[in-house]
Amino acid sequence: MITDINHKTIISALNRTKLPSYWTKYFEYESDYELYNLTRNELINEIEEEKKKARPYIDSQIVISLILTRFGVKHIFHRKFCEKHPDSDRGQVLGMQLYHIMLNETDVWVYCDTKKNGHLFSHATYFK
Repeated sequence: MITDINHKTIISALNRTKLPSYWTKYFEYESDYELYNLTRNELINEIEEEKKKARPYIDSQIVISLILTRFGVKHIFHRKFCEKHPDSDRGQVLGMQLYHIMLNETDVWVYCDTKKNGHLFSHATYFK
């Protein structure tokens, strides 16, 4: 589950009817069981490792970058992703997948959009 920085609202489900149109890329990715499950397992492993720390903190950009780097070394994920999802951005799709996983977490995580100086886009951070 996630909540906002003020802990006012807890969200535990993805409301597919109220999402921006770019989420369709994630929903297409969900049906690609091979790649979806591969990245899901990696993201869950990262979350579980972070939960072991005294102050769990997940920066989506860093976690996704680490996973994609590992895949580049030991897996053909990048080639398969480009073949099956040519109009999608890996980082964006995995960011949406991470968000979806965090919604299904039993623990409550605080969700915050962070935009670093000099970066064009913001990215999500989660902490407990």
